[in-house]
Amino acid sequence: MRSTCTDGRTAPGRLGEEEALDEVADRPLVAVEWEDVTAYTRAAIPEDFEGYRLRKLTCGILWTETDDYVVVVGDYDITNAGKDYRHNDFHIIPRGVIRRLSVLKRPEGSLVSLDVAAG
Repeated sequence: MRSTCTDGRTAPGRLGEEEALDEVADRPLVAVEWEDVTAYTRAAIPEDFEGYRLRKLTCGILWTETDDYVVVVGDYDITNAGKDYRHNDFHIIPRGVIRRLSVLKRPEGSLVSLDVAAG
């Protein structure tokens, strides 16, 4: 089998991966439907604004909840040990714009299996 440029970086069992998986294992996966701020330039002001409203869907790991907002991490790097971050992106969504928050998967131990059978 030919090696790839990511073999050394993504080999299963790297230092820190178990801790990374433990950090996300007790957090639910969610889908958040929310309404975004909308701005238009050089457009006529319409009689009906409903068609101009923007609704968004953000899915990921529910990282933090407060009375004012939720934080959803969309991409979590389990191989980034030793750095000051493991996420690649996160959304801070004010509760006032959330239309619905659905739990897709409740924590039940490990979310990810690093063992992949070659087929």
